Amino acid sequence: MTNPNSKKLCNFVAKTSSTHEIMNTRSFFLCWIFSATIMFSLSYLWHGIFLNDLERLNYPKEIFPTGAIVVYLILGFLLTKVFMIKFPKSIAKRPFLRGIISGAMLGISSYLLALVIGVSFSSTLTLEYILFDLLWQAFEQTVGGIVVAMVYISIYDGNPMEILTRKIFGDH
Repeated sequence: MTNPNSKKLCNFVAKTSSTHEIMNTRSFFLCWIFSATIMFSLSYLWHGIFLNDLERLNYPKEIFPTGAIVVYLILGFLLTKVFMIKFPKSIAKRPFLRGIISGAMLGISSYLLALVIGVSFSSTLTLEYILFDLLWQAFEQTVGGIVVAMVYISIYDGNPMEILTRKIFGDH
């Protein structure tokens, strides 16, 4: 005897699967890992080299990379999931725009979460510092969103640079 709710759920999943393109496991994994790697690299460049924030850590510096890798793996996973949510058709058909929106949303959200929890390299938070760091976080995750879009396009549509060039300059 089957549960009628189970049948409804199966019908819903089947209907959703047939009407929306679903990212397979391999492409999801590639988007996730590439975006996490790029975002971690940008973060390390920014905080470790340009700002030299890692010198201000009040715990052993060897711990930071491990924790940051875990955080960026989580952010890359969330970014790829956000990229795959159902967007309005005008955005859904444009993966670069979807990547930019997904990344910016995640960057702003993750910064606000870190701010509320009190995670910061600075001991004195000014409005200027908060806005500057918020913009950096949004930029960093937006680049991650663009990486997700490029991997997605390369898997489903071919060379992302060729597609971007065609969209900008038209077909010749």
